[in-house]
Amino acid sequence: MKYALIAEEKTHHPVSRLAGVLDVSYEEMFNIKREVLCVFSSYDRFEPRTLDAFDVAQAQITSDYRLETVCKVLISRDSSTQSQIESFLKSDPESPIVVPFTYAELSSAYDNFFLRNRFQQHLYTRDLFSFQSPLKKDLYFFGRSALVLDLVNRHRTGEHVGLFGLRKCGKTSIIYAIERLMDSCSEAHISFDCEDPSIHQLRWHELLYKIATDYHSLKQSKKPKPDLSRYDEINASQSFQEDVLSYYKSKKQKPILLIFDEIERIAPRTGTSRHWREENDFLLFWQSMRAFYQRYPEILTYMLVGTNPSCVELPIISENDNPLFASIPPLYVPSFTVGQVREMVRKLGRYMGLQFDELFYAKLQEDFGGHPFLIRQVCSQINKSIVGQKPVMIDRAIYAEAKEHFAITSSEYLQMITQVLREWYPDEYDMLCFLAQDDNETFGQLASDNPALVKHLMGYELIQKGRSGYHFCIESVKAYLIEQHKYERLNMTDKEMNDEISDRRNRLERELRSQIKRGLVFKYGRKEALTRAMNALQETRRTELKGYDLDRLFSRDESPLFFKELINIINKEWDVFSPVFEMDRTRLDIILQDINSNGRPDAHAKRLDKDTFTQLRIYFNKLDELISRW
Repeated sequence: MKYALIAEEKTHHPVSRLAGVLDVSYEEMFNIKREVLCVFSSYDRFEPRTLDAFDVAQAQITSDYRLETVCKVLISRDSSTQSQIESFLKSDPESPIVVPFTYAELSSAYDNFFLRNRFQQHLYTRDLFSFQSPLKKDLYFFGRSALVLDLVNRHRTGEHVGLFGLRKCGKTSIIYAIERLMDSCSEAHISFDCEDPSIHQLRWHELLYKIATDYHSLKQSKKPKPDLSRYDEINASQSFQEDVLSYYKSKKQKPILLIFDEIERIAPRTGTSRHWREENDFLLFWQSMRAFYQRYPEILTYMLVGTNPSCVELPIISENDNPLFASIPPLYVPSFTVGQVREMVRKLGRYMGLQFDELFYAKLQEDFGGHPFLIRQVCSQINKSIVGQKPVMIDRAIYAEAKEHFAITSSEYLQMITQVLREWYPDEYDMLCFLAQDDNETFGQLASDNPALVKHLMGYELIQKGRSGYHFCIESVKAYLIEQHKYERLNMTDKEMNDEISDRRNRLERELRSQIKRGLVFKYGRKEALTRAMNALQETRRTELKGYDLDRLFSRDESPLFFKELINIINKEWDVFSPVFEMDRTRLDIILQDINSNGRPDAHAKRLDKDTFTQLRIYFNKLDELISRW
């Protein structure tokens, strides 16, 4: 960091001037290589509006200075500035890093260690990877500038567009970036969040009225506002054309971009409200919009954003031509390249004291398919794992540990990512599961018979085709699917079948121990529960187990009870357990006895035939489902 730019805050009229030179080591420690904006606040009390002075000062600084965007310095007369800055920034995770000092601190004796430690305190403690919500500012927005510019240019040339992608791939952040770019160029746009009940509960003619009303407000037209009475089902389309054309001509004539986010919420089959999902509202709305565009293409374009592109792919809806079919090309949000991963991870990491070897950027891109949200989350896990002095070089061991921990804790994120397929494209989801389970034969046959099935999987960049066939783009998604569907594999070897049945029997046995203990304690209390359990055992076993307490007797991992003895306790105390298993006692006894006889092929050196294996799978699936409810 070579220079600092100093601005004095005087009620939003800062004046900048060049200041002295700071230690070059700050470049290496904090990745600060540009001039840092510094604001002096002479007020006795810090107010959040003081931070607005940074924006005003930055706007007045000429392009001769290469300003640092993430890190800024505030020097305030208020002695409580540091604590107030920390509190304020917690409420705005996208804010830049503000390093605070007080007049008193810098007026007394201090050295470079004091300055460095203060920078470390505020730079290294912020987790810049842990964003959960869409990014509303440019500060931490990476890798999508070309896409944003392309989408805006399509609007400028009068093209409609659809943008689709998996959840958490950054679609809403891209919308915010489009709005920022258009605002900077004084271009008109209106966004509609179709997930909002105030949107999807509107009927088609009411939504036309809302668009016309919002357009009137945006234009600040002196023409009369739209008259709701003219927007009935018969006249809405014509009224919309007349009103929007009138407002367009009333002021400077600029085209407007209408952005419909979460478009599947007002689409057939996927709509949240019944009139969009099952009735003709979608058809009537888009017939009206298309009719207007065909007459006045210079006035508006629209962009549809969501997870499900079926609303632009279906040629027929309710026995009518789909007005959007073949008129809106569906684009998919692209994954990050290795270069884009490097740009994001390297920049944010170095501010936090994390330095990555160049090889890690390719590894992150490979393991997480260039999915920016997943990459940020695993890097956040890396940051949490670092204890001690920073900066630190991230090595293979640190990365492997963080990746393993993330695999355990990331199921919620991965479920959201794959949910769109599970809900709306079940055939494609099944194909993805076959590929995850290395059942390439079944996957290849389905892909050959139905090429359209792989279209969405490749569009979402979940898979890609190589010389040797299809493979996953996101290894963490593959691992997630394997874990979620590990008991659904087909075409297994004898050893694989034996391993699965043995593993599931052991898991069921542990669950039964816990379930029996809970049920008996709930019904009888701990003392009587132990007595009841012992009474269900043979006399010789009661003698052997004398002295065992309840916790030891039903320990999940070290219980001395045999599987057959657990069956006996359940039968003996059927009144306790009948609500759990929701079946006749005789039926449950047959199932458990069959599992006991055939569920340990590894111990009995038995070979499972496929019919027995299939039947045991059915038993385990049923019992797992019932026990999981309790």
